[in-house]
Amino acid sequence: MNAPKRTVLFDLHQKLGARMTVFGGFEMPVSYSGIIEEHLAVRNSAGIFDLSHMGEFEISGPHALATIERAFTNSAARLKLGQAQYTIMCAEDGGTLDDLIVYRLESERYMLCVNASNIDADREWIVELNGGRAKFEDVSDATALIAVQGPVAVAILAILADFPIADVPRFGIAGGQVAGITCLAARTGYTGEDGFELFVDNDGARQLFEAILDAGAAANAKPVGLGARDTLRLEAGLPLYGHELDRNSSPLEAGLSTFVKLGRDFVGSAALTTQRDMGLKKKLIGLQTDDGRMVARQGYRVFRNGDEAGVITSGTFAPSIQRPIAMAYLNIAGKNPPAVGEPLEVEIRNRKTRATIVQRPFYRRDEDHAASTASV
Repeated sequence: MNAPKRTVLFDLHQKLGARMTVFGGFEMPVSYSGIIEEHLAVRNSAGIFDLSHMGEFEISGPHALATIERAFTNSAARLKLGQAQYTIMCAEDGGTLDDLIVYRLESERYMLCVNASNIDADREWIVELNGGRAKFEDVSDATALIAVQGPVAVAILAILADFPIADVPRFGIAGGQVAGITCLAARTGYTGEDGFELFVDNDGARQLFEAILDAGAAANAKPVGLGARDTLRLEAGLPLYGHELDRNSSPLEAGLSTFVKLGRDFVGSAALTTQRDMGLKKKLIGLQTDDGRMVARQGYRVFRNGDEAGVITSGTFAPSIQRPIAMAYLNIAGKNPPAVGEPLEVEIRNRKTRATIVQRPFYRRDEDHAASTASV
């Protein structure tokens, strides 16, 4: 087995007292001061994340757009300069190979941000599909990625940026200097909060991370590890590859039809069109257990009307809303579609526990911010 990789910020994580774990082939921080404390810092102030384990590819040239249009479910042809979009990469049968974000940096130059565990497989797949027509470059090893998320994230970065970073729109990207470090600032994230993801050369990553920590100290901004990153994305109802998305699940089944633009010739389009027309066999749902102490974890079985009907993909106790939440795939072939409020059961520790289908996202800032603040 290969030794795990380390991001350029590994030494800083140790200095900050992080607990480390292996994720996506990288040794990454789980938490610094504690998952709940870090989670609530993002909900109430800001959190700073090292996401340098993620992969970055660049595709450029006259044929770049054609390769992207063929490779992914969303249509990058709609992107203007400085815009980004969420998209999915599928196999011919409609199964999910990865989910990612595409950024249009120049007229014929695009950047892709892919999941860490899929960097090698994604690179091989795209290179083969591209067939040498567009210029392709894997810049993952040379690129660090720092995310700043939370209600005061933009205000913190505005102090440090030499360009009007607050004017960058949601799913926009702009270049400039932050704390004297040249970077690409994308108004994207994975927490359900506003904020930015900053792409920077490795050499400037530590200075940038520390400058953001210093600038955010007065607002109680904190470094945040993978533990809180997971609870935050779960509250926001966002899928994670290897949980809600995998080779055996399609983006339609995962509730991501908004990001699947059918009527185009992309890999998997025929299978997804058939799936749409014939009806889904399973559907991703949100649920909460009625017992406030019982958390449904990945792999637990779900029962509907007494019959086994699905499986939990992710579950946690949600710090912002103080209740257990989960996502699950429910088999629906030939059955009534699941409805919000419908009762289910989940087998937790060999005992069936009552649960209820609820809407996703589980957390919405306008409704839940007051309760979240009171929890601090």
